[in-house]
Amino acid sequence: MINRGMNRENSSIYEGIGLMSGTSMDGIDLAYCRFAERIDPGLKLTCNDAYWSFEILKAETIPMPETWHGRLDSLGEQSAETFARTHVRFGHFLGETLRDFIHSENIKPQFVSSHGHTVFHQPARKFSVQIGDGETLATYLNMPLVTQFRQKDVALGGEGAPLVPFGEQHLFPKGMLFMNLGGIVNLSIDAMGFDICVCNMALNRLAGLLDPPAAYDAGGAIAASSQVDPALLNALDGLPWYELPPPKSLGKEWFETWVIPLLKASNATVRSQMATYTEHIANKVASAVLQTVNRCKTKALMSPTAILMSGGGVHNDYLVARIRQKMSDAGLNLDILTDPSLIDHKEAMIFAFLGLQVLLGRSNVLASVTGARQDSIGGSIHLPSRMEHFQLPLQCRHVKT
Repeated sequence: MINRGMNRENSSIYEGIGLMSGTSMDGIDLAYCRFAERIDPGLKLTCNDAYWSFEILKAETIPMPETWHGRLDSLGEQSAETFARTHVRFGHFLGETLRDFIHSENIKPQFVSSHGHTVFHQPARKFSVQIGDGETLATYLNMPLVTQFRQKDVALGGEGAPLVPFGEQHLFPKGMLFMNLGGIVNLSIDAMGFDICVCNMALNRLAGLLDPPAAYDAGGAIAASSQVDPALLNALDGLPWYELPPPKSLGKEWFETWVIPLLKASNATVRSQMATYTEHIANKVASAVLQTVNRCKTKALMSPTAILMSGGGVHNDYLVARIRQKMSDAGLNLDILTDPSLIDHKEAMIFAFLGLQVLLGRSNVLASVTGARQDSIGGSIHLPSRMEHFQLPLQCRHVKT
């Protein structure tokens, strides 16, 4: 169990589950969390006036079954009927996963937040789609469920991502940089955040091309023992998207349109491509951190002294070492911090927090991050199938100390 400043005295306590399926498709992350809110009685009841703290009470990662991995990877090219059927079936799969987690841990959450699995993310074309039908999933629960966190922000002209900076702003110390090395790398500080580049989505794809194939490059050992291909690295580093200013976000479509053709056209071996792509990630991360630190100085904001890293990429020792080196080369003397429980479950915890805000009727998406016309309450509420099983508005829970 981890604890971030939990103070139960004169606090409202809420307990819920966050459910996350990332673009790298390595598994389903579940985090059963407790959130404590202390309100300044002299101010209006808004999230900005609250003092939030959290505990992750239980957490688990369920490996993505190979059958689902294949279905999800090709879903964007399937028929409308296949898409609709998969949307519902994935809702059943998530519902069964949640039901088993709740029963095995003997817990009683007040709510569940499910991000779903992103199939399409094209905010420039006004849509972002996550599957895992909420009404289907809700039949497995006896508490409210929140899904569909991105669509409203996209409708308001935003990127629909990243959404995690809202939780970071309210749950962690001010002035700290946050980096998630997931399927996509993103970076945030206070009310600023953006995607940097594709990460595990690319490295895992390359690992699958090895002979014999691997699910991932454990510890980055393969990349560390291979040579960087300068021509491929220059091509990757020079992709025009990187010149765009925030707000900006990435999806699988961008990876398939821009990155995969460069990898296929390269004469480098798969192992060399893994070393090269790892170097590319490190280059882009160091550049993004430097730009963000300089932006904080320009805007007279608190200069960060540390980065909290999370996501599956933190287990890639070689990748983290290359990021450290590139940051040092850029003159960035920032501490890189990790927390064993936050590495794999920080995003699931924060989506639980985002869902809680929806149930409390408060904004949970920052326009300053996504570029939308306004902050918004992003998320759809799905109620249990029987009225006696839930209570809205959500009531705070009293916890014995």
